[in-house]
Amino acid sequence: MRKITLAILALALLVSGPLSAQNNPEPFKIGYGGALLGNLASYGLSGFYGLEYAVLKTNAAGGLTGRQIEVIKEDDGCDPALASTAATKLAGGGVKVVLGHTCSGATNSALSVYGSNMLLISPSATEVGLTESGRNPYFFRTIMRDDVQADLQVEFVKKRGFKKVAILHDKGDYGKALADRAKAGFDAAPDSGVKVVLFEGVTSGQPSYDPVISKLRSSEAEVLLWGGYYADASKLALQMRSKKVNTIIIGADGLNNEAYVKMAGEAAEGTFATGPADISKNSSPAIAAALEDHKKRHSEEIGPYFFYAAGAAEALFAAIEKAGGDADLEAIKKNLQENTVETVMGPVRFDAKGDVIGAKATMYEIKNGQFVEVEL
Repeated sequence: MRKITLAILALALLVSGPLSAQNNPEPFKIGYGGALLGNLASYGLSGFYGLEYAVLKTNAAGGLTGRQIEVIKEDDGCDPALASTAATKLAGGGVKVVLGHTCSGATNSALSVYGSNMLLISPSATEVGLTESGRNPYFFRTIMRDDVQADLQVEFVKKRGFKKVAILHDKGDYGKALADRAKAGFDAAPDSGVKVVLFEGVTSGQPSYDPVISKLRSSEAEVLLWGGYYADASKLALQMRSKKVNTIIIGADGLNNEAYVKMAGEAAEGTFATGPADISKNSSPAIAAALEDHKKRHSEEIGPYFFYAAGAAEALFAAIEKAGGDADLEAIKKNLQENTVETVMGPVRFDAKGDVIGAKATMYEIKNGQFVEVEL
């Protein structure tokens, strides 16, 4: 905890430090909401580092609308209740645009606070309803949606020839939506011969998964689809393997993280997980420069959402610049939807619902402790 706390304090100085040298006493405030401490901090810090990179680069080039950018950040722990508090603080802190939040449930909670008064771009919140419902007119995201992930999981199971599937979820907005979508995909294709033999929600954070592991053993499922995050998935994997239950685990981006491998150890081997494309593997001067800059500043890895956050920030800054500031959210929204911006993550433009155009999911397998891309 101490290491992460110190890192965040250092980041605050790095992002807002140049302001003291500026003549303009009024910085341009950008909010960041996400998990900065706790079990899912690696996700939230990944997004924050991406925003930091975009801010530092923009400030070095003269700032946004002629003003230096200051980041106002709030930790939500990926918890809906904490996210509501964090959003209330950001809304009262002179912020009109926010990058975040990290997790879908927390994002949904924050949006209830922001309403139509603030604009939010998330690099990591994947739950379908965040955009599909249309209830959040100023919400955007640079990450793919959960229906894309679940559909890829269903297709993968079919092509690999598995016939008995168990689906478990953590009852959260993100995890349950993934599980429901996957089940619907199997139910819609009875001719495939795939049968869902177990579908159940479990309580996140519980110390023992013995009851559901017993059900999993009895179901004779070949594959377990997990809807939830890596903290629970790692405990589930460890307990399954200790009881000689060797059902193959397939998760989504909620466990597509190095922290899952560290927490589950050898039990993580052979796990499959969908997730966003690894932009860091692309060869371009912009990506190489971002990676080099990050290595100079931080000991932690960039994480899965660094480039999705940096790209979101760059697209947002371009839209704000074109709108002449953040007073007119409709103008910013229009710019995000009508203009393609070349960013460090690639070209970014959003559709009418707020989803980034062209978002895709990739399947990975953990081999020798590393996430390796898998072809269907």
